[in-house]
Amino acid sequence: MSQMYIKAMFDIAAALLLGMGALGSGVGDGLVMSKYVEGISRQPEARGQIFAGSILGIAFVEAFPVIAMAFGIIILFGSGQL
Repeated sequence: MSQMYIKAMFDIAAALLLGMGALGSGVGDGLVMSKYVEGISRQPEARGQIFAGSILGIAFVEAFPVIAMAFGIIILFGSGQL
């Protein structure tokens, strides 16, 4: 295979990795926040505990696109060493 074809495949892989990571993070954030609002509507007196749990959940969800971005950068800039 030509070097240009391989570089194009690496670029497509990195773009898909970053795009799917962002999409998954958006969906995950939406689900966490919807459950947060649902939990507060059911038990308003537990707002502080629910808030702490939702912040922790969002932190875990947001870790995924950061890891995907790191892998994407490795794929983009590390693909020249074939």
